[in-house]
Amino acid sequence: MKDYEQMELDLTLEIDRSLKDNVQNVAKFALGQMVRHDHLRAVMNRHEGYGIAAEYNVSMHRNVKAVEVDMKSMLALLPNGEGDFINICGNLYNSAIETAVSAIKLAAQSQRILEDLYDSETRPPLEDYLEETEGTDLAEGSGEFEDAEPVVQEEAEMIENDEEGL
Repeated sequence: MKDYEQMELDLTLEIDRSLKDNVQNVAKFALGQMVRHDHLRAVMNRHEGYGIAAEYNVSMHRNVKAVEVDMKSMLALLPNGEGDFINICGNLYNSAIETAVSAIKLAAQSQRILEDLYDSETRPPLEDYLEETEGTDLAEGSGEFEDAEPVVQEEAEMIENDEEGL
């Protein structure tokens, strides 16, 4: 019997993991839809990112409050009979769906902010250097190599003497 309980626990955890993976995929899909339909531009800085996240957070909290109101109504209607209870249960379902939609939008926008700010704040130094030298022969790769300056006889003798001294 103990093995059965462990299997049930593992199954529940697998379902939760699968659900989380699906929700992450939905958030990525939602972000793609928002970018395509709303023509979103890149987030420029942290302050702008916070403003975007705050706007979606307020929307999500508004929906969470609607769920709380529906739960209180459901509790108040428990003794009244099934008809009213079923209606309020439908309202709760709708409020929960709206909350999920707003939470997914917040997650999608958070992903957008993360990607845009990560790209702008974590540029490798080589990219900065190439951007600075853009338009020069160095960056464009002129394809020509410069010959090394010939070693003068005196310098060659100094190098030999240094090597012998080691």
